[in-house]
Amino acid sequence: MLDFPCFSRYIARFSRSIEWCFLRAACVLLLGLISVAVPAQERAGGTPLSFDIASQPLHLALDEFARQTGMQVSAGADLVAEQQSSSVSGRYTPGQALEVLLQGTGLRWYFLGDATVVLQQAERNGSAMLPKVQVKAATETSPREAAYSGAGSSNYLSQSDIERNRGLSVGDMFRGTTGVLVAENRNSGGLNINIRGMQGQGRVPVLVDGARQETTVNRGYAGATSRSYVDPDLIGGVSIDKGPTMDPQGTGATGGLVSMKTLNADDIAKPGNTWGLRVRGALVGNNSGTPAEPGTSAGYAVARARSGISLGGQNSYRVDCRAGSSLCSGEHDIANVYGTDETLDRPDLLDLKGHAYSVAGIWRLPWVDLIAAYASREQGNYYAGKDGPTPSLDLSERYNRGFYTEVRPRVEGASRFRAEERIVNSNYTSDSLLLKTTFYPADEQTLEFSYLQYDSDYGELMPSQLIWLGRIRQTENSTVSVDTYTGRYQWESERDWLDLELRLWLTDTESLNNSYSENQAELLAQRPGAEHYQRHGGDLSNTMQFEPWGELEWRYGLAWQFEDVKPENDETTASSPVRDGEREEWSAFTALKWKPVSALTLETGIRYTRYDSDDRKPVQLRQDSPYCQSAEQGDCADLFLSSSNSGSAPMASILWEPWQGIQFYAQYVEALRMPSLFETTAGFSVAASPGVTLKPEHAKNREVGFNLMKNGVLSEDDALRFKAAYFHNRTEDYLTRTIPNAWEDTSAGQNAAMFRMRNIDSVAFQGAELSLEYDIGWLFAELSGTRYFDIELCHAGSYRRDYCTDYGIATSYVNNMLPPNSEASATLGTRLFSRTLELGVKAQWMGERNQVPEYNNQTETGLGFATPIPWHRYTLVDVYATWEPSDTFSLDFAVDNVTDQYYLDALSLGMVPAPGRTATLSATLHF
Repeated sequence: MLDFPCFSRYIARFSRSIEWCFLRAACVLLLGLISVAVPAQERAGGTPLSFDIASQPLHLALDEFARQTGMQVSAGADLVAEQQSSSVSGRYTPGQALEVLLQGTGLRWYFLGDATVVLQQAERNGSAMLPKVQVKAATETSPREAAYSGAGSSNYLSQSDIERNRGLSVGDMFRGTTGVLVAENRNSGGLNINIRGMQGQGRVPVLVDGARQETTVNRGYAGATSRSYVDPDLIGGVSIDKGPTMDPQGTGATGGLVSMKTLNADDIAKPGNTWGLRVRGALVGNNSGTPAEPGTSAGYAVARARSGISLGGQNSYRVDCRAGSSLCSGEHDIANVYGTDETLDRPDLLDLKGHAYSVAGIWRLPWVDLIAAYASREQGNYYAGKDGPTPSLDLSERYNRGFYTEVRPRVEGASRFRAEERIVNSNYTSDSLLLKTTFYPADEQTLEFSYLQYDSDYGELMPSQLIWLGRIRQTENSTVSVDTYTGRYQWESERDWLDLELRLWLTDTESLNNSYSENQAELLAQRPGAEHYQRHGGDLSNTMQFEPWGELEWRYGLAWQFEDVKPENDETTASSPVRDGEREEWSAFTALKWKPVSALTLETGIRYTRYDSDDRKPVQLRQDSPYCQSAEQGDCADLFLSSSNSGSAPMASILWEPWQGIQFYAQYVEALRMPSLFETTAGFSVAASPGVTLKPEHAKNREVGFNLMKNGVLSEDDALRFKAAYFHNRTEDYLTRTIPNAWEDTSAGQNAAMFRMRNIDSVAFQGAELSLEYDIGWLFAELSGTRYFDIELCHAGSYRRDYCTDYGIATSYVNNMLPPNSEASATLGTRLFSRTLELGVKAQWMGERNQVPEYNNQTETGLGFATPIPWHRYTLVDVYATWEPSDTFSLDFAVDNVTDQYYLDALSLGMVPAPGRTATLSATLHF
């Protein structure tokens, strides 16, 4: 829907000049806004902002106020000495925030100009003003405002955003975030984030308090997926950076970085309180409450054959059998093709069978904050919608076989699940515990420790079952347990040369994936056993400030991590499907940020990365392999693969702010992602191969954009935020699975004969994003969207007709990572009754993925594994209401997918319909 005519006109002939076209379109679109916004006089007292200032010594609170508002505060030194502030948390104008902050101090304030606040005694008695002390504003902006300022693209999800998008799946909290999708959102409760087409294998790290816990889960021949696990009720905010960053934790983040912050004291304790308690509970509809019994079948039992091979189930049935014969009975009975009525028992809208609850408490002492929180959620199998590309059964293909008629059924529609049917294996339960301690050894220092435990049982929606097998069945639950330990030390010194931060972390994950029901396990492969995955690491960084020729900031730091994966039983064989190996990675970065004048900001930096990986599992070699070295018994000696590499990548950006709140920027960023532990070890479906050297992925991203932040545009109390960005992201030497080339050796076992992990030439995504927010207090609106002008996958290899395609490569994981060509979302809401009641409606539009051609389909070579999963374009409408009569109690009610659409999520790895119309009722008590 974000289709600018100039793009379509010039992109074919002048693709290298599209940046200029985008700037012209953006300027035309924004000309009217700028003409209104530039002359508008900002009144600091009338601009609503989000504040988070704890109760503390007044001079420190005023410093924090200055940082959060970008203003200066002028006060007599003895006025603020030994004074204690009140806490401020929530959305206030700066004037309102000062009133709360100064309660009980006997001070008053007034504005001197647009950006200076003066404090004085409430009763002056004609005396002269006391000498002033300046509290200077820092250059930091709030996380929410950062999405509309600076060079590059980012987003921020607050607690209220997460609550607004609770949904049935954990990944629903990212719904409507432009350029960000969650792959396999209906599976396991895990998060696999896709940012502008990049996902998996550390391309988009998901950090929880700075710790990486991502694990790679086998998805059979259809591929693999990366998952991170967290309960939304324990998250205080999420920051999303799109593209590489010069952040100590951004090593290998070619696609972006998702940083989650668990609850802290200010998220729980009310302003001014030394203790706090928050209790939440939610009831969720459109699910069965408890999972179906293992073996329960659903959907039409129509097997999809690949290359003439049936992977279980029947490709055909029989009718019109000769009287008295048994030719039409048993597995040949056509009645088997129809699903049972057992899974068509969809509950009413307000029959809320799923539930979630959490309890969080804080005890704040002068030198330490103690936090404990627990969250639990449970839901059964959810139900699909009824309006959309629902399946129908076609029995028209019939063949007379003499004694009977053979019927070969086909399903027309998006999936084999029927409208309003219970989706087997869509159940999950989880329990999470958070323990967190923050020490304050000195005014400038913070020491924080946290422990997060996550345990979950869930049904596994296996793509092989959903696509190829004859009957879709409920399986035994899969399990995952994750322990995350983090430590953080920060010293924000008053010295310009010292702003130090150190993080240490450890994640310990145990997982077992029961991918198949019993009667299907032998048809496909051995079930993978339990896997034990540990990773630990840390980072150290410092920031220095100089003012030789303007403002100069120098950041530098180190980061490291160590990974180890092995079978839970510690037994390793060459044929074991579980990986067994270790990997280490180191990186160092340095970055400069210089403002020679107030309107111009220049940034540059470089990151160096090195890794080493060792596979403890021997490669199975045939004796005709050129890599075979005979052992004493005449067989090939064990061959253990190892790999290492290093390299550096630069970045540079320029930001011009000709008027306050109006910015133009250009950015060029490179990043290296070293091969992951999964990619450099042997396991189910793919293995590193002898003689194939894996190189680092090399991302080269370009972005130009425009930011607009203005208040008082149409009225004194409104706020307008707008961002337009054009990006061209190209990743060379992209790592993925493919088929072996005709000239390559395939003597290193079954995996080498069928698949090959390799660097393909490149993957590129070119497009534009728009974001708009307008808030006038009683009314607010948000609009955002992403449009891809070109998606390109380039690979030179056997059996390929075209060097580059826009839809996929044979057996490649990237086939099901491609985003739709366009997606957009909008929110319209109002705040009523002194803003105690908020009503809103949200809409999301999702386009189709690029189509696979009927002929010369270059993803069907071989057996057609990892074929692209199509989804239809869809439109979703959600409504919600939040009632908060006091700061102690709030009530939320939401209905997602109001129109009850039957659809497949974008980036679904299997043909599984998403939930239909779903109601959620939740309540929060805050003491």
